[in-house]
Amino acid sequence: MTGEAAVPRLSFEHPAFSVLETSVRQRLLSLDHFPAPDELRTLAGGIPSSIPAWFDFAVQDQDELVAAGGFDAMLARTSNVPTRTGSFHDLLGACIWLHFPALKTAIHRGQLTASERARGPRENALTHLDESGVLVVGTDVSVFESLSALAWPEVFWDRREELLRSTRFLVFGHGLLDALREPHPRLMGKALFVQVSADCLERGGSELRVLLDAALAPHLSEFLAEPACLEPLPVLGVPGWSAHQTRAYYEDERYFRRARSRPRVSSGARWLVLE
Repeated sequence: MTGEAAVPRLSFEHPAFSVLETSVRQRLLSLDHFPAPDELRTLAGGIPSSIPAWFDFAVQDQDELVAAGGFDAMLARTSNVPTRTGSFHDLLGACIWLHFPALKTAIHRGQLTASERARGPRENALTHLDESGVLVVGTDVSVFESLSALAWPEVFWDRREELLRSTRFLVFGHGLLDALREPHPRLMGKALFVQVSADCLERGGSELRVLLDAALAPHLSEFLAEPACLEPLPVLGVPGWSAHQTRAYYEDERYFRRARSRPRVSSGARWLVLE
């Protein structure tokens, strides 16, 4: 895909893109070309952050990547995130690096503990969060329990006003953000439940993002012992994230499935608690 062909498709219309700072979205939309990797840090200049950016972005060379031992080995050696030119997937990955540097660093360090050929449950869980993760942040754990029970009509429709007051949905997975540029039926995310205080939730915007980035990073690798620590989330059910949401919409089991495809095996904590 060339930069010239890609520019007209650059859009942040879906509400999920509100996780990115307004200034970053405006800078990206003002470009008359697809941003090169060495432009990306500048585009996010001045946004609030939990830690300084210790990384930069460089054009991915596949031969060098393989010789280095993979993405995380290359990043550890060069401090450059390998980035494919003209790739929306990698552009959005860069945006998440710049908005959640502590969490992305925690994932990177966790992935370094395993080789590309011997990934275990923990590394797989980190990959799911990295690609498809949604931070479901709320004050009411009964919402987490309802989502975990796949009670979609009840939590998304019957308790809609309560959900809007008590819970925020922040897309973290850059692969999911890429898919949300052109949402398609059955689009699923992987939810990481985070319990916070009412005072924390009221902060919202940049302040909430920075707080979550700093507070979650130290606990991420320990909590995500296996993929089952993340919950399936039909993201087009989040209030306002798709058109024509009705109770009948949430009762359509072609998308809002009420039975798990596999038994849940995790016996550990079901959500993270931030004091």
